[in-house]
Amino acid sequence: MEIKLEKLTDEQLAKRMSKYIATLQSITVRAEYYSMGQCPEKERKELNADYSWVRDSIRGDLNYLNYNKDKKGSKLLWDKYYPSVNEAAAWGLYADHEGGFDDEYFKSIAVAEEKLTKYYSYDFWRIIAEE
Repeated sequence: MEIKLEKLTDEQLAKRMSKYIATLQSITVRAEYYSMGQCPEKERKELNADYSWVRDSIRGDLNYLNYNKDKKGSKLLWDKYYPSVNEAAAWGLYADHEGGFDDEYFKSIAVAEEKLTKYYSYDFWRIIAEE
């Protein structure tokens, strides 16, 4: 089901962004741990699923917003959320998540997180979300 982003409150948008950022941070920590040794198949599948989910969700949000550029919705949506997902989709999450935990894998996650927090920090998104 497609989420109509322009109908979300600022709190809901901030929760959505916070979830993306928290997921990227979780992927990084888990992948760093498993890069030091064996990664069990179950955990590898969970990492791949999380990576795919956040990548596809960010790209889906961008596609939706690009298609619905009539500027309906909040100022937060168009001034902070949209440019963040636009840059994260363009510059981050490009690595082969099925491959190993190499430098490209970690760089693609770091760049996506950097772009998502370029306009507002993770903590500020969480404040807006009232978490």
